Amino acid sequence: MLKKIIKKIKELGLDIEYAYFDGYGHFAIENEKPILFVNESLNQLETTLTLLHETAHFLNGDCNKYITNHFQNDNLEYEANKYMIQEVMKMLDDKYDFTPDTNYQNIIDTLNLPYHLNGVIIDEFNNIIADKFDMTPYYETDYFYE
Repeated sequence: MLKKIIKKIKELGLDIEYAYFDGYGHFAIENEKPILFVNESLNQLETTLTLLHETAHFLNGDCNKYITNHFQNDNLEYEANKYMIQEVMKMLDDKYDFTPDTNYQNIIDTLNLPYHLNGVIIDEFNNIIADKFDMTPYYETDYFYE
């Protein structure tokens, strides 16, 4: 999966730099060239997730946005995480061919993302299943609106 992601990133015209630093990764533009910085101490799964997250910042044009408060920053981070999860779920579906019987809790446990992103994983899983099997998607949040 990682090699496929790196190839797509290169096709987008992004450079990838690995270094030791605090955190997982960072997106920046240096000398008018977009660069993804990734902590080289990360394992393969963490590197994959970080590359997808930072690529989302590039695709969303986040480097050009002026952030005035932490709510705006939180929204940028949420959107980058959402993109990351959508891409990972597509790749996992290609590899494992999800069915309605697939245990999405195993996916949540394996990705080991912050708890607040579990709902995004579940929603994306339900979207994939709904599309593949022509079903109405179920969202956890639907429970509160019935």
